[in-house]
Amino acid sequence: MKLRKVDFYLDWPRSKEIIHLRRFIIENLMKKGEVIRWSIIDIKDSADSSSIKKIRIKAVLINPVI
Repeated sequence: MKLRKVDFYLDWPRSKEIIHLRRFIIENLMKKGEVIRWSIIDIKDSADSSSIKKIRIKAVLINPVI
């Protein structure tokens, strides 16, 4: 079993309602490996588009996909 810490920004389209945000984050994390824990560190407006926010995520994954 290999553990890996990840720290990255995820684009959050405004079309995704906040009630579905948890599922959206976990689905994106599962593409990188099995999720042990995660947290939202920061949320910013995107400089590129007003319809997207940037969410900074920190997570610990098992058996990460490289």
